[in-house]
Amino acid sequence: MKKYIKTLFLGATAVALSGTFASCEKDKTSDDTSTDARYKAILAQYVDATVVPTYKALAEAALEMRAANDTLKNNPTDAAMQAASAAWMKARIEWELSEAFLFGPVGEDAFDIDGHIDSWPLELNAITESVGAGGDISGSSAWSELDAEVIGFHTTEYLLYRNGQSRPVADLTPAELKYLTAATDALVWDCVLAYVAWAGEENVSAEIRAVFNENSEVVAALNATSAFKNFAATLKNATGKYDGNLAAALSEISTGAADIADEVGATKIESPFTTGKTEEVESWYSWHSLDDYQNNIKSIKNAYYGGRNLNAPNPNSLSIFVAEKNAALDASIKAKIDDCIAKIAAIGTGEKSFYEVVRDKANAAQVDAAVDACAELGGLFEQINNDVIK
Repeated sequence: MKKYIKTLFLGATAVALSGTFASCEKDKTSDDTSTDARYKAILAQYVDATVVPTYKALAEAALEMRAANDTLKNNPTDAAMQAASAAWMKARIEWELSEAFLFGPVGEDAFDIDGHIDSWPLELNAITESVGAGGDISGSSAWSELDAEVIGFHTTEYLLYRNGQSRPVADLTPAELKYLTAATDALVWDCVLAYVAWAGEENVSAEIRAVFNENSEVVAALNATSAFKNFAATLKNATGKYDGNLAAALSEISTGAADIADEVGATKIESPFTTGKTEEVESWYSWHSLDDYQNNIKSIKNAYYGGRNLNAPNPNSLSIFVAEKNAALDASIKAKIDDCIAKIAAIGTGEKSFYEVVRDKANAAQVDAAVDACAELGGLFEQINNDVIK
């Protein structure tokens, strides 16, 4: 069985030794000084107003989820169960709003927090077996030893929800409560690791530092390499693996946006609808799938606009820069972002969850339209890297 902690150390070490950023090599223009200053301003806005605040909100929401689950464990009532479900939902939303920047510390070449926190389908047999044995596993063991498919957002969702509703507390066994607590601890440490690695341990609150230091293996993972310590500074200054290439650093914004647009359309929507396998639907216990996918597109908007929940792009955003170089492309991107969100929502026509859409092979036209819109959006962001960032 492949354990996360082993993958984590190997991936981090490999990146630390690589030294350069090979996937995107761009030549500087003749006006190096002004171009570099502009790129740095865009990167600073993106990191400081979008990425770091999103991971901060995620870490704080995860702590609220832990507190709610502890309350549920100590006093299992329907009200506590509903509060725990609501706390899960709050954290889930913040995670989905981070998916336009699944690189750096959260990526596969680092700690693979994305894979660890958000894998599906679940290994339900393994979860059931562990619960049947009493659910007696510590949070630290869950984080370092268990497969991603038996922890993370979807395992905690499975324990809290059924058919889009918070489970009656009477349905939740003491063993499930123990397992929920351990899985939540593992999720909390992943969320906190993402925030601390991006922001730098010295730049987070005392509460977050204390949670980060609860698990020595989490601390050791980050300390194993300097490449992902304060990754915000690394990206803003194009140091480390970017080797001074500000264009390569800037391209992370559009590449991250293109990647999640393609994933939403091809992997999250088209694949389960085509196969008809409801177990491949993400977030189907809470029936939150279509909201997840819309939040993924909103994460693209946040990244492109240089903030969170902005109605118009920040002056130092990638959007304004693209508009100066190719106004038609910028207009197309902004329109297609809104188009994607609307078309994903339309998949639920008839008040259907995506689980029901896949199960019943319903709303095929709406599914096709959303898939096409996501592919088009991904292509537009690829055009930024090909034609705008030099």
